[in-house]
Amino acid sequence: MRILIVDDEPTITEFFHRMATVRGFHDVETVDSAEDAVTRVLRSNFDLITLDMRMPGISGLEIIAILRNTNPHAVIAVIFSFIPEQIPEEVMSCIDVLLPKPVSVETFNALLDGALQLAETMEGIRLLGEASLVLR
Repeated sequence: MRILIVDDEPTITEFFHRMATVRGFHDVETVDSAEDAVTRVLRSNFDLITLDMRMPGISGLEIIAILRNTNPHAVIAVIFSFIPEQIPEEVMSCIDVLLPKPVSVETFNALLDGALQLAETMEGIRLLGEASLVLR
């Protein structure tokens, strides 16, 4: 499973990275800005993206549609310490889960488990198509 962690706070990215690697996930990338996140998702697909809502410069909410369109099957978890009064519906439709800071170990582990299950299911579905091509 490929994981992208987007947060401008090094303690958050280090915590999530450490938690994922302890669980055996080693394809984990971290970036500290929305701009870097866009660059990464344009180059490759991810199964789980954790995204800080508020960062200097471009906010996480401003890039959410790009993340969703380039990684349609990724689980996108938006992490927040303060939630705006109104989030546009088109932005909310791109978010799979909103998690308040601080994210507990239990919650992060459940997020990893769920994203892994979805990634494995998607891979199984893709293999069905490859198997049907071989059978022809």
